[in-house]
Amino acid sequence: MLQVVDFPPIGLDQRGALAALVRVCKDTPAKGESFRDFRSRLRGAKLWDKERPVTMLRFLGVGGSTVSPSPFMQALASASTDDDTAHAVLDRLWELNPLLGKTILDLISQRAYGKDEIYKYLGSASFKGIVPSRPALENWLQIGLASGLLRTIGIAMAAGPRMDRYISLGHAVDADEFLAEYKPSPDPVIPNVSDEDTAAPSAEVGASTETSIPVSAAAPAGSPLPAPLRHLNADGVPSARGRDRAVPVSRFASGFSDDVLAETTKKIGSWWSDVNKTSVTYQPSDFQLDPEQWVENADEVLYRIAVAAALAFRLDRDRAAVVAAYSALDKAGVLGDLYQGIVPENLPAQVDARALMLASLAARRCAEVPELASSLEGRASAAEAFASLDAALGRGLFRTELFWIMDMLARLGVIRYDDLGDFTVTPHRIVRDTLFRLGFIDTPYASDATSLAAAAKAARRAVPTGAADEVLTMFALSAGCAYDCAHRKTCDFPCRERLD
Repeated sequence: MLQVVDFPPIGLDQRGALAALVRVCKDTPAKGESFRDFRSRLRGAKLWDKERPVTMLRFLGVGGSTVSPSPFMQALASASTDDDTAHAVLDRLWELNPLLGKTILDLISQRAYGKDEIYKYLGSASFKGIVPSRPALENWLQIGLASGLLRTIGIAMAAGPRMDRYISLGHAVDADEFLAEYKPSPDPVIPNVSDEDTAAPSAEVGASTETSIPVSAAAPAGSPLPAPLRHLNADGVPSARGRDRAVPVSRFASGFSDDVLAETTKKIGSWWSDVNKTSVTYQPSDFQLDPEQWVENADEVLYRIAVAAALAFRLDRDRAAVVAAYSALDKAGVLGDLYQGIVPENLPAQVDARALMLASLAARRCAEVPELASSLEGRASAAEAFASLDAALGRGLFRTELFWIMDMLARLGVIRYDDLGDFTVTPHRIVRDTLFRLGFIDTPYASDATSLAAAAKAARRAVPTGAADEVLTMFALSAGCAYDCAHRKTCDFPCRERLD
């Protein structure tokens, strides 16, 4: 019997993820395919997490140099109705951890339970199995919601239309017998890069001689930070922990009140003031932009900011390399040509091919929305301006980048709104994770502009002034703030980790 406690994000809050997974299963050849081809299709479906590849492979039940459809994949591939798909997914969810499923369903069958209530129970002595992380539990619940095992009543989890079958299965699970028979299962085999991608490294080496971005400029492999934050370093920064008397758990055991959150904001502000670290976030001057250019041609400035955002987020390089790539495009006249809709005649060797592709995508989208800059200036609030920006540059192109763009416009001083601060914080995942642990948001997951905007507003509540995304990231890095936190017994901050 299995006790898997890590699940892929294919649930209700991940639009289209489950349908994409079904398509991957249907398209997998019955005779199997190479791991490299299978991984490519998962990437194309946006289901591959290079940081946690085992999670999806284990859920699918595959691995090795040749991937053949597992029984679960075959069941998904043969599903002809939504009911068939839901039952296949729920059967797999149950198979991966019957004890976890039984425990959660036993709770919810009695009454509606909040997510934090469920997690608190799992962390208590009453649950004898392996405790999942809070995000992993969230993924489990979201899969249950998407498949009809659960439903929501307000923010609580309640019994869904497909729960009865699994309640019956749970009656046959005895926790003590289950644990006595439990043996850890081996992780799926992931072929070495040298086995499957022998051609890829040589291609990259060859390409590196034609790019303006030196290899040394790339962020360290395995960096936990998203590309726009890789200039941050917590070395020498004192921890935010241990500065004040610990907030009693009893004050936030039933929820994070406004008073508790205000105290957290004050504690973070006091710590950051003592750190006295100058922000090193991107500035308009990095891309040779100034307010006078906005007066002369606002739409071109907005286009150039969009290009800068695409490079900062998608080029997967550190700040210096992003600025260098942008400058190479600009000096070669490529940015001007793309804005005018002209195919660049000459492409110097210093122009990075990937940077050119990203700039072209930004140029094409901006060309579809002429007068976007003037429409932003005419909005009554930052919320309305952000909605216009999302309608124009969202739609599958930009997501968190939109907040970065708003921040750059604010730094230029060309937009001014009373609520502007709520839309100038980029809600990176590490920022949302930190906000979730500290109680400022109810979930770290955000699948659309509305939920991202809510996270950005929460970040501004936690850090009222300055680069809140950088401050919260530095807070997490310096304090060792993480899921399954090693400091949960000694931390003085009100945090969900301390509720375990």
